[in-house]
Amino acid sequence: MKKYIYFFKGILLFCLIISSIIVLYYFYYYNQRYEWYSLELKINWMFTISYFILFFYLLLFLINFQNYNKIFLVIILIGAPLWIILYFLELFKIEFGSLDWNIIREAVPIICFSIMSPGLTINFIRYIRYNSNQDIKGKVFRHYHIHEGFVGILFLVFAFFLWIIRNVMVQYEILRTELRIYLAIEMILLFLFLFSGSFLIFRDWRDIIKFKFIENRKRTYNSNISSIFHLNSPESAQFFKSPRVLLYPFGIFLNSFSVSLFIHGTDFFPVLIFHLNHETLVLIGVILCFIAGGMLGIDWYRVFAKFYPDLYQEFEQILNDLRKHDDSNGSSYK
Repeated sequence: MKKYIYFFKGILLFCLIISSIIVLYYFYYYNQRYEWYSLELKINWMFTISYFILFFYLLLFLINFQNYNKIFLVIILIGAPLWIILYFLELFKIEFGSLDWNIIREAVPIICFSIMSPGLTINFIRYIRYNSNQDIKGKVFRHYHIHEGFVGILFLVFAFFLWIIRNVMVQYEILRTELRIYLAIEMILLFLFLFSGSFLIFRDWRDIIKFKFIENRKRTYNSNISSIFHLNSPESAQFFKSPRVLLYPFGIFLNSFSVSLFIHGTDFFPVLIFHLNHETLVLIGVILCFIAGGMLGIDWYRVFAKFYPDLYQEFEQILNDLRKHDDSNGSSYK
């Protein structure tokens, strides 16, 4: 059965790669033949952005997450510097060879931002894998434990100030046109802090509603220990419960959608079709980013199980043993 699944995934992956080449070809073709503000060109942009959102979303479920993360890092580490270099070449009117670098400059951010949400999700789970109570010193500063929800609140506060700065920057035409790269970088930082803050707040929401932000803890623990996690009470096991409803696939897709609204605006949703201005689309992107981060934060344990099935099984055994022991003592914990 697994052979048939792998074969089907291979065929689907091959079709996606071929179709992506075709989409990029027509992206180049229409950009050469239509006026910048024409309806045909705007539809071409909308279709290309939508395609690569779907492409990298499906790719996440077709290949293992280690290879996906390598692809993510290569695209970001090559694409981001290339995008910045090409922007300054355009700004200073420097020509570099006969190749149409403008098309590359336009295609690179589409690809980079389309993989942003799945790539960030993977790296958040990787962070949890390698930093969650593996070492007490990593979680406790002297006797004080800083809860992730508190860090998330700080991130949201910082994102709020970035939003104010952005609203000031858009008032100046030069920052919207010639120096737009600075506005773009500010928007990327806004997205990262907003998504991270929402993820951490909703992942630690039980402690937040109890107003547990900074906690005084001793350095010694009586805990059930797995390879990476430590448990010191039945209540702490609730942190590793998934919601009844599957959320993370929708959260990843919604976040990909939101970052495209952040960065592309009316290039993603043409005003000629949807009659929404750029600022309205950016605001919708902000709201959707917060919701998506929250969905992934709530459903983080199910994502962890997807990426680390062996560790998940190991940890589930410890949780089951803890529950049985607690039930035998007459506790109401479930």
